[in-house]
Amino acid sequence: MTLAYLPPARSLQVQPRRNAVLRQLGQAAWQLAIRFGKRTTIHGLDKLLAAQASRSERFVWLCTFVAAFLGAVYVCLILSQRYNDGNFQTVVDSTRYPVYRIAFPVITICNHNRLNWQRLPLAKQRFMANVSDVAQLELFERIVSSYDAMSFGHFESFGQLRNEPTHQLSHINFSHVVDFMTWKCDELLTDCKWRKFPHDCCEIFSKRRSKNGLCWAFNSLETVEGKRMQLLDPLWPWRTGSAGPMSALFVRVLIQPDKHWPGRVNEKAIDVMVTEPYVWHKDPFRIPADTETTLEIEPTIYFYDNETRSVSSDQRQCVFDNERNSRDFKSLLGYIYMIENCQSECHQEYLVRYCNCTMDLLFPPGQYRSCRAQDLNCLAQHNDRLLYSYQPGEERYVRSNYEGMVCKCFRNCYSLNYINDVRPSFLPPEVLGNSSYVDLDVHFRFETMMVYRTSLVFGWVDLMVSFGGIAGLFLGCSLISGMELAYFLCIEVPAFGIRELRQRLLARRRMDTAVATPTINLRQNMPIQLEQYIMQLKVEQASQKPTSQFQRWQRQTFAHKHVISK
Repeated sequence: MTLAYLPPARSLQVQPRRNAVLRQLGQAAWQLAIRFGKRTTIHGLDKLLAAQASRSERFVWLCTFVAAFLGAVYVCLILSQRYNDGNFQTVVDSTRYPVYRIAFPVITICNHNRLNWQRLPLAKQRFMANVSDVAQLELFERIVSSYDAMSFGHFESFGQLRNEPTHQLSHINFSHVVDFMTWKCDELLTDCKWRKFPHDCCEIFSKRRSKNGLCWAFNSLETVEGKRMQLLDPLWPWRTGSAGPMSALFVRVLIQPDKHWPGRVNEKAIDVMVTEPYVWHKDPFRIPADTETTLEIEPTIYFYDNETRSVSSDQRQCVFDNERNSRDFKSLLGYIYMIENCQSECHQEYLVRYCNCTMDLLFPPGQYRSCRAQDLNCLAQHNDRLLYSYQPGEERYVRSNYEGMVCKCFRNCYSLNYINDVRPSFLPPEVLGNSSYVDLDVHFRFETMMVYRTSLVFGWVDLMVSFGGIAGLFLGCSLISGMELAYFLCIEVPAFGIRELRQRLLARRRMDTAVATPTINLRQNMPIQLEQYIMQLKVEQASQKPTSQFQRWQRQTFAHKHVISK
């Protein structure tokens, strides 16, 4: 059995002291709030925290302040939703922007019959010099002829190589053969003029790759010759401020049908591609032979301002040329973002997916393996899949009978679009004589152009202004008021809490000077220890209150004497 002695006086004193501490803490916090209310510029708080305000007055101002605060929060949520929606507006930025501010477009010209067949014997001597097998020579000729009508999405000409032993010629790079047999500059172009001034065609045109094969391009920066021209001429690529016939580029394109592959019967024509600088490919116009053709160009600029960069590319439906961190950024290796470059890279990826190679004649040098002779049959087998291209979601509105390629490509946020008007007129035989050609005049339609700017309907500046107006309307405060509240909550309140915490810790240390509680074990055979313990308690009580015992002894003695006297 264990007996414990707990002094009752100390346990009764803990609860009142704790209540007193909490009451003092609340009074100190209220004084801190009153001091803040005296100097704050937030309307309503000074009335709510006034020292002389009654309870009813504080209740009225509390309801008013809470209602105003909730109203401000509600309106701010509406404004935030409007900002997050990211709605756009397109306005006319300029109606008379001069055309000399932009470079003249890149004009790329291809003969619809890609190869000069008169150089076939030289090609055999160069690439099949040590081959005397007639079957291999004929196979070489069939492979080369299949390149005459080849362009991306038109690989059906390689279907004639099915069941042919093309692996026997896998050591030959037919891209080099086609480069050797393609039309040279002086064989295709003549009588070049820029702004009515004659120029050597081979100086202003350079051979370049495209999805139509090897062609000749004017005003290009993608070729080695174009980059050399930019170093020699600071105004390259050239510009013009004039409009109308003969105000820009004139060139005569020679057809030379007697040098075409005799096994192909087709309409003689040329393919003309009009693109802005740094664009790899765009679908060309087909211009028939023996014509005098006028190609009028009407440029239009569409651009998104810098405030739209705060919105994702998927939401604004366009990609900036330097926005490489965007998930929608896709372009050919070494090229800036353009929607045409994105589509070309997507097409090349499908080509690699189906046949594990790429046609290096149609794309710039990159990371993929070039197709060899044994891969050409694969291109013909998957030509239907490579012929059509779709945007994601288009299948819900457009019925398609082919699988096609799905390419998610947004427009570039700075886009220079060309509205082209091609007007060919056939030349009479007496003018043509024994030759076949196309006189091509490319020029701007007007000396000025339209510029359209797209911006956010509700940008972050509008959001901040609206927030400030709402805060002033509902709460009558400003940014300085917010700084006052932030300083009070972040500096003064923590300092007050730390100070009060220290005071409470010191008070608790004073209260925790507890006396050790004596204990004693009682056994049935030890009554002496119990008697000694009781005597010890009496001695301690007598030592704590000697005065009270002396007064009690006096009262008892006086009462005893009074009884005896009676």
